[in-house]
Amino acid sequence: MKRTIVVLAAVIAVVALSGGTAFGQGGQGSGMLPQWVNDSWRDAQYPPSEWYVGYAVDAVGSAKLSDVQKRAEQSAKQKLAEGISVRIQSVSSTHTSSVRTTDGKNASETVKKDYGQQILASTDAEVAKVELTTFHDQANNRFYALAKVRKSDLAAYYVSRIDYYQQNAENDFKLAKQFADSDKKRSAMEKIADAKKNIGECGKYNELLSAVDYKDTKRLVDKGAALLRDLAAFETKLNESSSIFVGGREILNEKDVSIVIPAIQSMLSESGCRVADKREESNFILTVDVRDCEKSASGAFFYVYACVKADVYNVKTGKSDAKLNFTAPKAGWTNEERAGKKAFEEAATALWKEVRDKTELCK
Repeated sequence: MKRTIVVLAAVIAVVALSGGTAFGQGGQGSGMLPQWVNDSWRDAQYPPSEWYVGYAVDAVGSAKLSDVQKRAEQSAKQKLAEGISVRIQSVSSTHTSSVRTTDGKNASETVKKDYGQQILASTDAEVAKVELTTFHDQANNRFYALAKVRKSDLAAYYVSRIDYYQQNAENDFKLAKQFADSDKKRSAMEKIADAKKNIGECGKYNELLSAVDYKDTKRLVDKGAALLRDLAAFETKLNESSSIFVGGREILNEKDVSIVIPAIQSMLSESGCRVADKREESNFILTVDVRDCEKSASGAFFYVYACVKADVYNVKTGKSDAKLNFTAPKAGWTNEERAGKKAFEEAATALWKEVRDKTELCK
């Protein structure tokens, strides 16, 4: 599938800077410029098939010498990174598709990989193991800077970053399974999200590996894709295994009502739990008992408290994960009946908070 990518503004992140910095001074008319200022010498010494090179010259003028040196070094490193970015643009066009979005003055590029991963692509080139050399030519009052890095060193660095994030994802996946085995769905889902985020971090390094002609990039991409598929399957299974049946009784003004149970069912669904219609088809059973337990009046206002008992039963373990017994915050209204309904609504909110705090049924 032919795909295209739009190059964004260059931002260069240089990490793990290694190699010494050579600083020399040429005398007035001495002709002592280093060989690397010569274009043909650089091309022969650092062939593009093996190296990325950035070269810059900056006039000193009236600026501080240290500032000019930094400026020349930064320019050399930027030109080196731009070479990688251009290569990314070329390689990406053969195996990515992109959608460009614009919001005012801000533009972004979303690139979709074959295995479904979404990454942000730009000309940002994370460059490691750069060797930097500078030279001050006093005769002409200029600063020369040379930044260079072997493609093989870059490839090794990018592979190490992919390995790092994929290993983190695998560790997160293992923890997710352990939490799931302990019926801690919320923790399991959080670890699944962490694993996906780690795999997402591999995207830019896959692009950079392609840019440096690394031959085994597909293996690393396929490994990430396989892990994403496993995570998706596990997440689906986890959601299906968290079916909850909610039942019980609500008594308000000595009458059966249905206020708390429907509210709890909605809260469970919104939080990623599957509410079961039949008790025998559920993995958890939440049994509630809600009653108006105290009433009072003050002037034109009526106040009602709701007392709540609840039990969260784990079908798999045959034990209760939580037993709850509390009085919900009081509710008041000018009408006694309405005050009672508001008290039960308060009870539903309070019960959901207790279930969330003391169990991990949902996300």
